Amino acid sequence: MKGKILNTEKKYKVTFRYTPPIGGEHKVFLIGDFNDWKPEPLKMKNVGGIYSIALELPKCKYSYKFIVDDKWIKDENASEFTKDGFGGFNSVIIVDDNLLKLETKIEKPEDFPTPDWVKEGIIYQIFCDRFFNGNPSINPDFREWYYTSENKLSDGALNERYKFINDWYQIAPLKNDENRDYLFYGGDLEGVKQKLDYLIDLGINIIYFNPLVMGESNHKYDAIDYFKIDPHFGTNEEFKELVQTCHEKGIRIIVDFAFNHIGSASEIFQDCLKNGKKSKYFHWFEWKKFPLPDIVDKKFKALDYYQCWWGHPTLPDFNYDKKRAHPLENNIKDINQADVNWDVVNYILKITEFWVREMDIDGFRLDVPNEVPFWFWELFRKKVKSIKPDVYLVGEIWQNAEQWVNKKNFDAVMNYSFFRDPVLDFFGLRSSDVKTFLNALKLGLLKYPLQSSQVMMNLLDSHDTYRFLEIVHGNIQILELAVLFQMTFIGCPHLFYGDEIGMMGGHDPDNRRTFNWKFSENQKSVNLRNFYKKVIDIRKQNPAIQKGSFEPVYFQNNVFAYWRKLSNQKLLIIINNNEVKQSISIRINNDIHLKDLLTNQQIRSIHKILNINLKAISGMVLKEINF
Repeated sequence: MKGKILNTEKKYKVTFRYTPPIGGEHKVFLIGDFNDWKPEPLKMKNVGGIYSIALELPKCKYSYKFIVDDKWIKDENASEFTKDGFGGFNSVIIVDDNLLKLETKIEKPEDFPTPDWVKEGIIYQIFCDRFFNGNPSINPDFREWYYTSENKLSDGALNERYKFINDWYQIAPLKNDENRDYLFYGGDLEGVKQKLDYLIDLGINIIYFNPLVMGESNHKYDAIDYFKIDPHFGTNEEFKELVQTCHEKGIRIIVDFAFNHIGSASEIFQDCLKNGKKSKYFHWFEWKKFPLPDIVDKKFKALDYYQCWWGHPTLPDFNYDKKRAHPLENNIKDINQADVNWDVVNYILKITEFWVREMDIDGFRLDVPNEVPFWFWELFRKKVKSIKPDVYLVGEIWQNAEQWVNKKNFDAVMNYSFFRDPVLDFFGLRSSDVKTFLNALKLGLLKYPLQSSQVMMNLLDSHDTYRFLEIVHGNIQILELAVLFQMTFIGCPHLFYGDEIGMMGGHDPDNRRTFNWKFSENQKSVNLRNFYKKVIDIRKQNPAIQKGSFEPVYFQNNVFAYWRKLSNQKLLIIINNNEVKQSISIRINNDIHLKDLLTNQQIRSIHKILNINLKAISGMVLKEINF
């Protein structure tokens, strides 16, 4: 139903955003009440892999949808939905003064523990194939059967599609999307082991690995065997030794798993292809038509035959609920309402126990968990926490994750919606003002329990996004300002390998370039890494930043200031996101003496007023000095 415009005089700037689940170029449009659902929808611009459009809208309640590659879909980030009259839903946005209202309450009480070690952590994400080649003797040679023409489900490709790049610094092939998942550089676990001193010197204390299990691709989301480290990364024994070494050095280990699908080259799926309905695994998948064609070419549409992730034939989805088709099974929260496929569930739980008990990992990063039923994650959490209570469970949810962040599901999520998106808008794209930025942050703090906010995976970029530095066109000053905020906000800072030396990259696979181990030859890279080291150390040395309150006290003209307080410690962080210098005054309760931990500059208040001069695109971390 079309909204009724209440006030045509005052207009509000509203940004609509869509992030596709897979890389590449897409045709994305916006349509809704604001353009009378006209057949000429509004084209959304691709910036950094995120499609967005800003509109000036009068006060009103609007229904809308995205059109993505000719498919009409709702905005999952909307706070309200309404039936569209065709069996689906429109998203709804209410445009009024509440869009600019800065919330003050920051705690949503819910009593369940989250791991304390994450609150004190700095996460460093490693895409193993691209970090460091420590053992060339195990470089991919494509002798396994699944790299041959016998593997008819590898998107119809033969052996020649798989390539090993001998020159670590030859990144040009990563500009070619066609074979992006099958280009290999030889990074491995031995390489990580050899570079542990580098990571410790940087200050990180948590390593988050993209999948390490045996798989056909370079990313390993297409698991062939969940119980084995990929042979071109190393062995199970080498991984266990690495975990033990990391633990001795104070580093925790998180590993990435995708449990909504498995690889088509797995023994489980291959048995189905060979034996059909006689296979003991046939009911593990959602079949639409069988058998498959004898010859599978590029015109083959896997979704016509079986449910698979975004139509990729190499990623067949597990069937968790035998009476519901995908995606209807995913929204079921009560296990009593499901016809549970216990063979699948018990298999996944067995994998879970193996990696916690035998491999001694400290956390799971769970890929696309919104494509697995809610009730399963309750079983998963119980299993994991019964073995190791402080295991960290973090889900890859790109939108508001209220439904998943609780005592039944996850400790936290990758904080795209309430950290990366507003940070990108404010610092990177400069498309929002300071009040809109802070309100987006506070909204996340309102929606999630405080103990979950403290362990949110706060990222600027990842293997699924453009590099932040790419989005800001190599402007290191802007990156440093965003990182300063990241390191002083509530939640656990996340670095994507190479961010600290200024690595750039567009959409996958360009963002997954090999680590530049020649960075020391570039003074800008060295300086940036030194900045990371300094702000990481500031965070680690000050419990108020790790676990304290977040109290904004100034937010005008794209300058904002906030206290981080815990017990007797308090720090005032001030950020000037303007390309010109700014002078501000902040009223405080008592006169104090402060020191900037970045520059050692000292500032005293006068008559309970702090007068501060800020350089363009700069920040300060002011700590109270007691005499």
